[in-house]
Amino acid sequence: MTAFPARCDMLVTNGHVLTMDAGFTAFGEGAVAVSDGRIAAVGPMAEAAGVAAREVIDARGGIILPGFVNTHCHAAMVLFRGLADDRPLDGFLKAVWAAEAAHVTPATVRAGAALGFAEMALGGVTHVVDMYFHPDATVEAARHVGIGLTAGPVFIGFDGIDHLPWAERMRFAEDFVARHRGAEGVDLMLMPHSAYTLDAGQLAEVTALSERLGVPVHIHAAEAPSELALVAAQHGTTPVRALDRAGMIRPGTLLAHAVHLDDAEIALVAERGVSMAHCPLSNAKLASGTARLCDIRAAGAVAALGTDGAASGNDLDMFRTMRLAAQMAILASGAPEVLPARDIVAMATRGGARAAGLGGRKGRLSAGMDADLIVVDLTSPHLIPSYDPYSSLVYSAGRSDVVHVIARGRPIVAGRRIVADVASDIAAVRAVAARISASDLRT
Repeated sequence: MTAFPARCDMLVTNGHVLTMDAGFTAFGEGAVAVSDGRIAAVGPMAEAAGVAAREVIDARGGIILPGFVNTHCHAAMVLFRGLADDRPLDGFLKAVWAAEAAHVTPATVRAGAALGFAEMALGGVTHVVDMYFHPDATVEAARHVGIGLTAGPVFIGFDGIDHLPWAERMRFAEDFVARHRGAEGVDLMLMPHSAYTLDAGQLAEVTALSERLGVPVHIHAAEAPSELALVAAQHGTTPVRALDRAGMIRPGTLLAHAVHLDDAEIALVAERGVSMAHCPLSNAKLASGTARLCDIRAAGAVAALGTDGAASGNDLDMFRTMRLAAQMAILASGAPEVLPARDIVAMATRGGARAAGLGGRKGRLSAGMDADLIVVDLTSPHLIPSYDPYSSLVYSAGRSDVVHVIARGRPIVAGRRIVADVASDIAAVRAVAARISASDLRT
């Protein structure tokens, strides 16, 4: 444990600190010191008594823990929240793709992503892996809100809503990576959509580009039965095996959903160091299936949590995601003890950081790590009493209980209010919704 410094930029104190390290170290009455955007020290509050801090945040007995890492999202798709409800994945995609073709531009992506990031920040998310068209607009939105972002160029086997032919899409990918590599608050992944929207040659090209640029891959895989049928018709095999043929099942790859994996595929992804973004909200809402989460974890693969986009899950709430992940695992296994609450919180914090390739910087409260942390209030009736902080977070708390959110040492939520001004983004999203409501896209 690093000693507290004499001075620091920020001191978050008087809370139950959950470091979320491998040993689940905790301090019942603890404090966290922050300097230069990084954690300077973590420990008992008594040891921080003499620290001179430029800003002091009193947690008032609440929980202090690392910010959540949302490992799969399409933030700008708040534009289509509730537009295509009560449909399976294929019907949902048909409706949403039509709306995207009519209404997605860099400006609407900027507004939708800013609103999505504000929603996530208010719920304790400090970093998000986001896959969507016009990623420069997404980067701009993340910087405005102050949230950490993993972004990248999207690859799809047709022109797509950004109207980029394949050759131009490949050139854009290299340019995007060159422009944003090393940028503060921005990490990079290549974002091929899926095996059912890319042919074998295109998947192999993305793998080669990933290797040449040293940038990992994030891709949808084995989400729903309809996807399995499409991939079987196109590739003659399953999504994971199609990706393996293309060289994509390798260390650093992050699979979104991974609902329908057989035993051999689970063993393969674990052996190869592939991670999974488990998205129970959209999986359930679209009737995509129940992921074999416990089997995946037992095999040794890194399993993290994602909200997916608000078009498919309707909100971007990591508390609901944690709760549903736990409940679905218990229901599928018939064993209440199969996935303890603290393991679920770990999936949302250090597990998410590991899955995104950021485990050396994020997901834990320890000296030298990025100062990404949140304070959760425990004074509301639904959180009294709190015998176990992990249980309270997973089964009782909600995003309305998040009081403070610090991302890379900067407050992005203070006193339950978003720091950034998103009024113009709200107005822009409402304007898009009005145009959609006046059209025939809702039928």
